[in-house]
Amino acid sequence: MRGGADLYIFQMAVTGDFKVGRTSNVNRRLGEVQTGSPHELRILLHAPGLGHMERDIHRALQRYRCRRRKGEWFREEGLGFIPDVVYDMIPESVLEDPDWWVR
Repeated sequence: MRGGADLYIFQMAVTGDFKVGRTSNVNRRLGEVQTGSPHELRILLHAPGLGHMERDIHRALQRYRCRRRKGEWFREEGLGFIPDVVYDMIPESVLEDPDWWVR
């Protein structure tokens, strides 16, 4: 059953760092986070109604926490450790260009 906040994963160009969060409006949230970001952000995942999964994902990625960024950011190498049930929801179009942020 779906309901509640949406789950999102944003990734930052240049560094590859990514943010996992929840929101009721992913486009507005992207704009808010982009305002404080030194580099372009891209939505890797928007999963409506699955915001309740955020805490478990943060726990799974704890060792990849990005110390140089304020907030809930993780280092790029942590992407492979996102729980499979979430990783499998990332659109094929995003997975086809996994190193977009390097350019």
